[in-house]
Amino acid sequence: PLVAYVGPSREEARRCVEDTDLSVVDGRDACLLPSFANAHTHTAMTLLRNAADDKALHEWLFEDIFPREARLRPRDIQAGTRLGLCEMIRSGTTASADMYFLPDLTAEAVLESGFRMLLSVDAKEQDPGTGRRRLRPEDLERFLSQFEGAGDGRIRTALLVHSIYLYEPELYPAMAEAARSLGARIHVHVSETEREVRDCIDTYGARPPEILERFGLLDGPTLAAHCVHLDDADRAILSRHGVTAVHNPSSNLKLGSGFADVPAMQAAGIRVALGTDGAASNNTLDLYREVRLASFLAKGLYRDATRLPAARVLRMATCDGFEGIGFPRCGRVAPGCEADLQVVRFDHPSMQPEGDPVSALVYSADGGRVDTVVCQGRPLLWKGALTTLDEERIVAEARSSAAHLRG
Repeated sequence: PLVAYVGPSREEARRCVEDTDLSVVDGRDACLLPSFANAHTHTAMTLLRNAADDKALHEWLFEDIFPREARLRPRDIQAGTRLGLCEMIRSGTTASADMYFLPDLTAEAVLESGFRMLLSVDAKEQDPGTGRRRLRPEDLERFLSQFEGAGDGRIRTALLVHSIYLYEPELYPAMAEAARSLGARIHVHVSETEREVRDCIDTYGARPPEILERFGLLDGPTLAAHCVHLDDADRAILSRHGVTAVHNPSSNLKLGSGFADVPAMQAAGIRVALGTDGAASNNTLDLYREVRLASFLAKGLYRDATRLPAARVLRMATCDGFEGIGFPRCGRVAPGCEADLQVVRFDHPSMQPEGDPVSALVYSADGGRVDTVVCQGRPLLWKGALTTLDEERIVAEARSSAAHLRG
């Protein structure tokens, strides 16, 4: 379903929805706005929330995260995914870009929930003889054929390219060629840490965006997570290829990686969306925390209170995010747009006096103020209650899976 009418006329609104059986949301002391798009996360990592904190990225990954992930079972991934979906829906999000294991299982959870998602498939295997990774283009083709556009268009697909540092050099051109031939999007981490940039220069003689460009991995639609350590030449490359950069301020700060210069990217013509990253490195999937922090960081970086104002950062969480992950008809409350919406209650002490509603949403609100969430016209959260997911069962299953991962 699409938005039929936006305006002050009750008569026109009634005419647009006559002969339909619709529920009505009382909008007094509330605000209607587009739902959010979380443009980079690892949904099932909710199972690792609060499990490994206060460590730098490299040590965090190799000492804590990778060993626990080696214990993951298929049912754990589904449990963690469902828990993440509950959290995102409750905080006003109806779409995300996911990068994790066994995306077929994630797709099942997404389809049953009514959520939207860009799913990234690994499509690689380890050669038992050499121990080196090799691409399986047939896996990518199968995944795209099965899931692109599934759920009445609620699922989009991409090739997972973890980063410029994880694979053997010969694998990158092969991934680029497969993505080109099949028309697949690319989802990749880019310049997240100074170490990543330094190692890339040592290995290839240039910085990550230039190497990704050289390998052909920026030739099609590309979602570049983090983009913390860019210079002017890097930004020019990403802009030239129409890459969507995803700012993950909480995760980057918590891991001590720094934070992206969003105004510089936007000035270079780069679309910038917002993401939470995984709950293992952020501890929350609430995008309301990210919009507030993103605005504050830009103001502090430039020592200029006018940088990244509330309306601009709200756009990053809505239409810029949806467009970047493959849902260009979402993110706006306008006739003909997809009915992906949220209702935020203002009748709470933390939201009063209301003042400018856009400022209130960015600087005062949090996910707990969200009352109702709709995706494709279907309520996923109705007056504070989840309608498509059994939250009590999901939390119990997630606790059991988290205990298994702890060993």
